[in-house]
Amino acid sequence: MRKLVISLAVVALLLVAADRVAAAVAEGKISDRVAASYQLPAKPQVTIRGFPFLTQVVTGDYREIDLSVGRVSVGSIRLTQLRARLYGVRAPLGRLLRGGTATVTANRAAGSAVIPYSELSGWLPHGLRLSRAGRDVRVAGSVRVLGTRVPLSGTVAPSVTGGGIKVTPRNLTVPGGLALPAGALAGRLGAVIPLTNLPLHLQIASVAVTASALRAGASARDVQFAGGS
Repeated sequence: MRKLVISLAVVALLLVAADRVAAAVAEGKISDRVAASYQLPAKPQVTIRGFPFLTQVVTGDYREIDLSVGRVSVGSIRLTQLRARLYGVRAPLGRLLRGGTATVTANRAAGSAVIPYSELSGWLPHGLRLSRAGRDVRVAGSVRVLGTRVPLSGTVAPSVTGGGIKVTPRNLTVPGGLALPAGALAGRLGAVIPLTNLPLHLQIASVAVTASALRAGASARDVQFAGGS
């Protein structure tokens, strides 16, 4: 009986080890695919969710896969903490191991990314400090108008638009009794941050203000990505 128990324990350990090895191989190959498809500066961290892993690897059907990238550039915008969860991934192991351009698919994806205020500042007049003001972003400082630095304070409201994230001025004030109306500066404080080519075909669906950044939520359906050569 003791030998049987020991044998079963050894078999169980071997199965667990094989399960983990299979998951690690699949995670590495999927990471390679995503990095090659979207020209990422670094390979994303990939985690296959659910247990056992081995059955998912053998069938090539994964219920959920998490990906995360520390930094990624979308045009001239640098994002941090790009994270996504893929649902219903179809990635046969043979296809992953062969490489090439065979397509890997996912039914849908949900993700998020952080846009630091330092990136937002590049789309606003120079000389403004940004901070959180509830659901809006507070702007304070000075801007140059007709060769003169004009003090300015107020808020800008971020919202989702077809081209990315739109920033709309609100409650602008020009202190000091200046005759220049705050509305004259509104055009300079409005901007659209273009975010139309996110990895995994993600599209911006929401935006929230945090202490030091904007956090964008994104989603996609029928995701497809191919491998490198």
